[in-house]
Amino acid sequence: MAEPAAILPKPTDAEREAVSKLRSVRVKASDFSGYVDVLRDPKNSPLNVMQVETQRRNDCQGNAAANGAECRTWYVSGRQTMPVLSEIYAYNASEYAMAPSNVGGDRGTSIHSGVRVQVEGLPRLGVGPGICTESAWPYSRYCRRASEFERYARDLQTEDCNVTEVGDMPDWDDMLASLAAGATGHIGTKWGVDWQTVAGAPKRVMDKMPTSGGGHATEILWAVEVRGVWYLAVWNSHGDGYYLMSRRCYDQLQKAKWEPFGAFLLTPDKMQERYDRITQGGGYFA
Repeated sequence: MAEPAAILPKPTDAEREAVSKLRSVRVKASDFSGYVDVLRDPKNSPLNVMQVETQRRNDCQGNAAANGAECRTWYVSGRQTMPVLSEIYAYNASEYAMAPSNVGGDRGTSIHSGVRVQVEGLPRLGVGPGICTESAWPYSRYCRRASEFERYARDLQTEDCNVTEVGDMPDWDDMLASLAAGATGHIGTKWGVDWQTVAGAPKRVMDKMPTSGGGHATEILWAVEVRGVWYLAVWNSHGDGYYLMSRRCYDQLQKAKWEPFGAFLLTPDKMQERYDRITQGGGYFA
C-alpha cells in the first residue's frame, strides 16, 4: 500500500522570524548524568504507549505536533497519563496560524506553524496555547473555511502541550540527553527515502538525508540501541508507528540546517531539575 502523499510547505520569512523569537533553550548532555541508562530502560520508553496514527489528509504536521505533545505530557505526568489529542485541530489551527485563507485548503502546514500553535495559541481568536483533546475535536471535523474554524474554536479549551522552551536541534549526544529528559524534536524532511534494513533493528532505518520527494513532518520521541549503535525513534503518521534515524542521517540534516522545512527541539519546564529529581529517586512532580 502506498504511503499518503507528503506535503509540507516551506516556512515564510514571517514564520521564520516569529519562531526565532521563541528560541531560547540550549541543552548539553553533560547536564544530564546517566542519560544513556535512562534510554536503555524499557519502562522509560513511550514507544509501546503511543497510539499508532494513519493520516488521511495532508496533515502530517498536525499529527507530529499532537504526537510530540502527547509524549511530553506522558513524561511530565510520571509516565502515567497518555492523552489523546486532536491531530486535525492541530492541523486546522496551523493552517489558520499561517493565514486564515489557508483553512480547508489541505495543502499541508509548516513546521513553524505547529510550534506557534503549541506555544502561542491563536491570540486573535482568544484561544490559548496548546492542542485540544480528540474528543473535543474529532478527526472527522476538518473545517473547510476560516469562518467555520472560528465558530468551533471560540471558547475552545486546549490542553497544555508542555512546551516551555523552543530550541534549535542540538548535536547528537545532546539530542539523546534531551530525549531522556522528556523533550521531542518537531522535524520536517523530504520523503524520497532510501529505506535500509539493519540486522536486529525493530523498524526500517533512514540512514541518509532524503534529497528528493515532497516534505513530511514527523516527531523524534526516543532513541533505540541496536547492537551497540544508537538510532533515533521518530513517530510517523503512516500506520507504521515509528521509523529509526541513524546518526549519519541526523548529522547530515544538522549540516543542512534542516532546510528547507525546519526542525525544533521542544522541551518541558524544569527540564534539568525534573530529570535530576527522577534519576535520583525523588519521584515526579507536577
